[in-house]
Amino acid sequence: MAWRLKGAQRLLRPLSIMKYCIDKKTGTYAETLEAIGVADTLGEVGFTGVTITDEGSRFRIHSPTDLPPERWNAGVTPGYPYIWKKGKEPQKPALPWVIDYETGRENRDAARKAGKKSKGKLRDQDAEVLPEVEPEIDTAAILESMRKGWDSDRNLAKWVAAHQQEAVDWIRFRVGLGGAPPAEIPDVSNTQILNPISGKGVSAGKTEIRSAGSIPRQIVDPFSEWMKLRGLWDGMLLFRSGDDFKFFVMEPAELRADSIRMVRAELVKLPLWGGVRLDIFAALECARVLIQHSDLVQGVSGWCPILHRTPRTIVAGLRQAYFKSLGTAAALMNDAFLPLPDWFVIRDATDAGAYLNIIDEAIGTGGCLKSLQEKNSDDGFVLQQYREWLLTGNLADLLDFHYFFALHLIQRSSRHDWARPFGTENLSTLLTRTYEEEYQVTGIIEDPGFQSVARALRNATIYALTLPNSKREVRFGIAQKWKQKMKAGDDELAAAIAEFVQDYNWETAHKLKGKGHAITTEDLGSLLRLIPGRAELVGSLLLAYGYARAPKVETAQPEEAASQA
Repeated sequence: MAWRLKGAQRLLRPLSIMKYCIDKKTGTYAETLEAIGVADTLGEVGFTGVTITDEGSRFRIHSPTDLPPERWNAGVTPGYPYIWKKGKEPQKPALPWVIDYETGRENRDAARKAGKKSKGKLRDQDAEVLPEVEPEIDTAAILESMRKGWDSDRNLAKWVAAHQQEAVDWIRFRVGLGGAPPAEIPDVSNTQILNPISGKGVSAGKTEIRSAGSIPRQIVDPFSEWMKLRGLWDGMLLFRSGDDFKFFVMEPAELRADSIRMVRAELVKLPLWGGVRLDIFAALECARVLIQHSDLVQGVSGWCPILHRTPRTIVAGLRQAYFKSLGTAAALMNDAFLPLPDWFVIRDATDAGAYLNIIDEAIGTGGCLKSLQEKNSDDGFVLQQYREWLLTGNLADLLDFHYFFALHLIQRSSRHDWARPFGTENLSTLLTRTYEEEYQVTGIIEDPGFQSVARALRNATIYALTLPNSKREVRFGIAQKWKQKMKAGDDELAAAIAEFVQDYNWETAHKLKGKGHAITTEDLGSLLRLIPGRAELVGSLLLAYGYARAPKVETAQPEEAASQA
């Protein structure tokens, strides 16, 4: 059955030749997918450098070159794979991109099984040869789980392949450059995959029908759905958590369509998983890919212009939808937006390296956040605090995270479990480049008294717990105590610090026979002069540095053989 196009339903509002806009109507990733799909389609018909720019209430799609209709490519592909299930369709369709779903799943499962068997084997020749796995099979499997009888993508792919010239004319008509709509096109029904706020999970009056198929066909625009399908395979990341699903869509701030595909291609290779952990790692990994492949890092071969910009000015963030499986359907439980880092402007290769170092310290090999186990409620709370900082960018949220991470460090270290402290170097880079203008943090963290007391706090906590020959007494609970005191006011915090200094210096003089670090009277006085009117800021910074790992230095003092501030 075919659906006859009635009237010119305008997906795009032309501004001039090769400048078009898509209005953001739903506030979800639906319009983002649509914009990515349109940009990708225009690139396929012949336009070069097609770029998506976020203008707040709409996406603008533009190209630096004009292309008369007579120079458009004669044909166009569906732009997404046909997911073929030979159990239901014996003959493989003759289409440009087909995923053999059943064979792909068998190869994937066999590879996983063989990988588990070969794990830990000493010689490579002992391991089984892993079968070749279709790169997009996991994405296809998740879409199949969400399909629930929906088949419009397959029907539309077959129509486009069989009506090449009509498809090109359809595109030209919809972007306002002439052409004519096809007389007939396949029926396209709604799916919650492409339109997350449709179907179950949407808040509405009880008498209103909100099933995914309840939207009238006259409202479902086939061209828009085609563009969303193209955008899905260019810019969406799909994850599964048990029976539930979480979808991310990269929302370009200003980025070329071909670059969006390249970013996604890098991200789908990564072993991302979890709940809050997934949010954090996906956002930071996206920022890392953008910087690593930027023109500043790669030179002229880089496909992401980042000089004098931040990651967020290239990809604004990740549109997110979380679907709860209900067996026969899925309900939208959360629709959110996770911005990419916007810490400081990248002006040269040093700035780019600083970004990469900060990201790597958090989530790279042996990254600090990897000791946090989300299934543990305490650890999950610390991860939530880090995500809160990514969302807001507020200094208070960053310092709150470091406070809770300090408690995590002490707890893990006391059980002899692995946990890696954050480093003072990256912490200083982040603070001075991001928050100096508003909070003047440099004068605090570079103060000799601040550095001396932070060093002492480090010696009495994380180093006392982890250094094999440490003679220091471990000060358990000092972070909680100082946190309370700094909220009580300047005098309370100053008194708590002075008490710690007296106790620490006595220990250095008597138990360590004067061979360890000691805090001088000048050091203490210098720190105390920073506190008036800024007790919470100074105290929070002191805790962040006091539970951080300092660079390794050469010293003659036995206690200082490890990293020190």
